[in-house]
Amino acid sequence: MKFVFDASPLIHLTRAGLASMIEVLDGEKYTVPVVYHEVVDVGKALGYADAVATEELINRRIVKIRNPESRMIQTISAAHKDLHIGEAQVIALSREIKAIAILDDGVARAVAKMHDVRVEGTYSIILRALVKGAISKEKAEDSLQNLVLSGWRCDIELYDKLMKMVRETP
Repeated sequence: MKFVFDASPLIHLTRAGLASMIEVLDGEKYTVPVVYHEVVDVGKALGYADAVATEELINRRIVKIRNPESRMIQTISAAHKDLHIGEAQVIALSREIKAIAILDDGVARAVAKMHDVRVEGTYSIILRALVKGAISKEKAEDSLQNLVLSGWRCDIELYDKLMKMVRETP
């Protein structure tokens, strides 16, 4: 399995102290150069600790930086002006290497689906760790709470649904 991370999931997972969840995720993990610049270069310049944590994941080759090779970026960007270039690159690379795009932005998720890209949100990394047995239900609940405390946004219905999923996981 392959995953391509957008900026928001990297920022919030590391800000919430959940970088280890990315490490235990089975499969190849990537991000794109624009996301790296946004999260690490700009983040470090602004003094954000999550930027250093993300840089460490990349330096240790847990997450690799990869450019999409397709022309799909221009196609996506031209057709969807409200999409950030990093999101367009994440979608293009995900489609190119048949990966799951880890995206939280609603518009980006809809565009990805229009281009036959499988999408999951930041929370899925926690759920995958739980299902794998890498964390307990209690740790999953705490992790979801920490994710929200990090500034990650979701509505009450999604949060309740996620907590229910955690509690009902065998």
